[in-house]
Amino acid sequence: MRGQMRLHLVVGRRTAALRRWLAPRPWVRRVVLVASAAVFVTAVADHRHDLTAARAAWGDTKPVWVARTDSVAGEPISAELVELPLAVLPVRPTDADPNGVVARQSLTTGEVVVAVDVAPDGAPADLIPGGWLAVPIAEATEAHARVGERVVVTTDGVIVSDRALVVDTNDGVPLVAVPAEVAPLVALANDTGVTLLRTP
Repeated sequence: MRGQMRLHLVVGRRTAALRRWLAPRPWVRRVVLVASAAVFVTAVADHRHDLTAARAAWGDTKPVWVARTDSVAGEPISAELVELPLAVLPVRPTDADPNGVVARQSLTTGEVVVAVDVAPDGAPADLIPGGWLAVPIAEATEAHARVGERVVVTTDGVIVSDRALVVDTNDGVPLVAVPAEVAPLVALANDTGVTLLRTP
């Protein structure tokens, strides 16, 4: 406590002495104020220069459609135009407004919408990924998987395809897209009954 009191007394005396010294010398205050202002202006200029340099480092920009909300395959897309550097853009960002158009695959908020994400007509065929085929599934036990959901196709406890996408349902019969090379096996598995395993 005594140490703090001594410190306050010393600081107070030095402050009072400084005021007495500055009183007859107003030009000193002006010099300090001008110097402080110069330092502030220089700092702002440096900050602006850094921002300009950062923008230049990114290069040219382009307005692209970016997902406003998360969506899964089969759901309508909600997107907005955002200016992004060309250096960070994915291949083939869509040029057409995707709002309201059905998504072919899952999109997360902030993700750039590319041509392959968009199903123009919203038909089941538009949801089938390239190089895949769709097979109607006779389920042994209904999984109640939704359109756009990723599933695993099994029969008799054996995985037939660990990559599959529900693209449509018709009277409770799911239409499931799988890679073309396993599509015949999935169709054949219908004879013994197929179970769709839902994934997180």
